[in-house]
Amino acid sequence: MTPSRGRCTPTPPPQFSGKAPDTTAYPYPWNSPDYDAAAANELTPEPVTTSDDQGDPSLCFEYLTPDGERRTLTYEELQELCNTTLENRGLIEQEKAAEKEREKREKYLRRRLQSLPGIIRRRFALKLAALDGENPESAVKWLFGTFERHILRRVEMVNVQYYPCDTLPALLLPMRDDFHLLPWADKKKLRRMAYTLSRLMKTEFESQFDYQYSQTEDLDFSVLDAYGYIASQATALNIAIPGWDKYSKEELNAEEALRAVGRLQAEKWWLGKLKRIHDRWREHLMIAAGYVSKQASPKCSEPCLKEWLAQQKANMAWLHKMDLEDRDTGERSPLIDKVLASTSNPKIARMELQTRAAGFQDIADEMGLIGMFYTLTAPSSYHSTRIKDGKRNDKYNGASPRKTQKYLCKVWSRVRAAWQRRGIRTFGFRTVEPHHDGTPHWHMVLWFRPEDLKKATTVFRTYALQEDGDEPGAEDYRFEAVQEDKSRGRAVGYIVKYISKNIDGHGLDGEVDKETGRPLKEEARRVKAWASRWNIRQFQQIGGAPVTIWRELRRLGDRELVLHPEIEAVRAVADAPDWQHYTMYQGGP
Repeated sequence: MTPSRGRCTPTPPPQFSGKAPDTTAYPYPWNSPDYDAAAANELTPEPVTTSDDQGDPSLCFEYLTPDGERRTLTYEELQELCNTTLENRGLIEQEKAAEKEREKREKYLRRRLQSLPGIIRRRFALKLAALDGENPESAVKWLFGTFERHILRRVEMVNVQYYPCDTLPALLLPMRDDFHLLPWADKKKLRRMAYTLSRLMKTEFESQFDYQYSQTEDLDFSVLDAYGYIASQATALNIAIPGWDKYSKEELNAEEALRAVGRLQAEKWWLGKLKRIHDRWREHLMIAAGYVSKQASPKCSEPCLKEWLAQQKANMAWLHKMDLEDRDTGERSPLIDKVLASTSNPKIARMELQTRAAGFQDIADEMGLIGMFYTLTAPSSYHSTRIKDGKRNDKYNGASPRKTQKYLCKVWSRVRAAWQRRGIRTFGFRTVEPHHDGTPHWHMVLWFRPEDLKKATTVFRTYALQEDGDEPGAEDYRFEAVQEDKSRGRAVGYIVKYISKNIDGHGLDGEVDKETGRPLKEEARRVKAWASRWNIRQFQQIGGAPVTIWRELRRLGDRELVLHPEIEAVRAVADAPDWQHYTMYQGGP
């Protein structure tokens, strides 16, 4: 047998025989760990309950109530009681956490209300104070419901449209807070901001120009490069910068760039831009907060109307102080007389528009055309309040009147393009007026050939209802088309009424606005203030001859143009005034 190689298996240790006997001498037997108290007292221990026995209904626990009554609980009842106690403890902790979060949220909303601009804060602060006095719980519900879900959401939607870019360049970063607090700024603050911006633009342009010219000695390139640098910085302010579009398309030359730089370095230019943003931002906030409606102040806010009236008064006072002087003869005449003799005078502007509308009516009658009345309204999401009752519109998307006007212009451009593709020609007038909440809508009078009437209306309706055309009431309220009925009145009468309504209310004594119920003569001021605040063109001629030449010819008066007999006939009809023949001399509508 071959012996195996490697280590020998070790001998296993002996089995453990248990612990060594305890030989410690204890003072008393019960000090020993092995002492059996039950056996020493001749007691029989109760059997140990196992997991299999826990469901046994025979197991129970006795206890004494505070009144000394003995009661019994089964194991299942005790287990259910313990589970219920744990669940209640968890619910209590959750309720405490929710209450803490609720208090934190309430404090946050109260701070946000107090941080709103004063023009919209006062009414909501008074509402909250009244609710706090009556029922604090109702005040909290109003904060969490109406204020947070509707008012605060609308305020945020408006603010985002006017804030500068999130990532401001380092040059403008110190002014970030100034732009975020622009609605709170006063005239002094606006002037200070305008001065700072003009100095920054001037310093940076000179620095960039000097550097580029020292490197290239190319004057035009240095001007364009320096302009591009400061303009790119200024675009972050969410302000339209002169020349930037052409620069982006590489179509800007050095001379145009210098003119744009002159504006960027002018304190007056920046002040005008900042004031316009300041005024529109505040008015937009008041529209979103419900301060502009038939229930409060229709068409424009009260501050907007007061500021417009004050500006008109200041303008008239300045005009009365100024004179025009002829350099050759030294003859002087009051400036106010020249202004009142122009279309800046509401009366003359109204008469001129009526003359042009009547001329178009005569042309249409002579050519056998048919007039159509169109009304175009924006979707419901562009309205801050409902037209019927003036209450809050929960569909509101935060659009300003100017944004809504751009939407209507976009619809009209698509309609005109579609008509042109189909060979449909037209001419007429368009007027813009605000709803009670400041949202613009259009009224139009257009003349068509009889064979184009149906096609033109179908195309117009299609594009008018292209956005949200399936919403309730869209077919009835978004677009309206009415054909002229000569037995009930002429088309020119329709447009003349809207001209008077939106200029000075002439001839509308005793008539009231359908939406607001107020006299039309009083509403005319609000419409003018609204159009001035949002820079919206109220009246526009569609087709026909240019009115600028008409006005220049009328300035000549009855002087015959002996040196230019070819235009004498046009001058004569313009002086008459006869818009019908003036238009035909200019090539027709």
